Amino acid sequence: MTAKQPHFVFLNQYYPPDLAPTGVMLRDVADEMVARGIRVTILCSRGGYSGAGRSNRNEPPDSSRQVEVIRVPTFRFGRQTVLGKLCDYASFYLFAFFGALTVRGRPTCYVAMTTPPYLGVLARFVSKFRGARHAHWVMDLYPDVMVAHGLFKEGSLKARVLRGLSRWGFGGKRNQGTIALGPDMARKLENGHGVEDCAVVPLWSGVDLKENALIESRELRKQRGWENKLVFLYSGNMGLGHSLEDFLAMAKWSENRPHLLFAFYGDGKRRQEVKDFRDKNPGVALELGDYVAEELLTPHLLSADVHLASLKPEWDGCMVPSKVQGIFASGRPLLFVGSETCAIGEWINDAEAGWVVAPGDHEKMRACLDQCLDENLRCHKGERALRFGKNHFHRLHNRAEIAKRLLQVH
Repeated sequence: MTAKQPHFVFLNQYYPPDLAPTGVMLRDVADEMVARGIRVTILCSRGGYSGAGRSNRNEPPDSSRQVEVIRVPTFRFGRQTVLGKLCDYASFYLFAFFGALTVRGRPTCYVAMTTPPYLGVLARFVSKFRGARHAHWVMDLYPDVMVAHGLFKEGSLKARVLRGLSRWGFGGKRNQGTIALGPDMARKLENGHGVEDCAVVPLWSGVDLKENALIESRELRKQRGWENKLVFLYSGNMGLGHSLEDFLAMAKWSENRPHLLFAFYGDGKRRQEVKDFRDKNPGVALELGDYVAEELLTPHLLSADVHLASLKPEWDGCMVPSKVQGIFASGRPLLFVGSETCAIGEWINDAEAGWVVAPGDHEKMRACLDQCLDENLRCHKGERALRFGKNHFHRLHNRAEIAKRLLQVH
């Protein structure tokens, strides 16, 4: 290691083996930075995404990654309750602050992600003391998420104070890089958070279409009893920003079509809605499952005939669900409930890779359901999705683009 070697410190609550997507993406970027001769330190939590967590303390660079991982102590209440999540956040802020101040060597740049919210404020504050710069890789945009969630109204005193805090975190001459996940998020950052020239680099997928992937997916369909079924699959987070009512209405309309199956795999605040619907409608072909293991992700996504995803319009630009990249990479069409002007809607329409339906537009939803029955149309849209995904969500290209953007700070 030379004295002039750049040293980047990434701040994010989660990092593998935690399952949080933000940590998985961070691992890829860290590997890319190391390959470019950059010293990388990850400052994260010992607690895991679900609250189970790890007990490891600091992890020195290993022969495979050469990334130093510093896991600070935090509470481990998990995401099941708001109070528990806030306690986890508060403890991480406290110990991450001291960890960032005392990290070995002189950091070139602190890169803040957004779990927990407002890590950018910490990054700017600490970078001043360490004579470093700060950059931002935005996964969720605050306080916009809180406004979309209905915690307070835009323009209220709370919103103005928190937006001012956000603008301060992104501000200053030492911030020379901010990266958004989609064009709608970039517009929000530039219009409401004082960010200039925000870069847009979409996330990527962990789907690996290896030679026997289709064989494994057919075997998985057989194990699940999905043979001779047309499967509509919702896979991933069922959070507050998502809308499931229209998909459940589709399932109800299909009650007399036993060859149609609606499967919901994942977890989140809205999972109970799906369970309640299933219990009240035993005649509907609806299956409810948990998150799948990482090694099963590819055959799991390939096992669907049509994928389902949603985002409430008030959440546009606040977040860009990462499940879309995996769906495109699987070469399956996507039925999306949301707005055409959000990143997902734009991608689907640009690629002609599926259907975009406004929430509550049941007439169009019924028409899309009928179109989904056309196998040739499904195959055409799936091929378009695969092609678009290779061009826009390529793992090696996009992680290299993020590394390049961050290295412009040096």
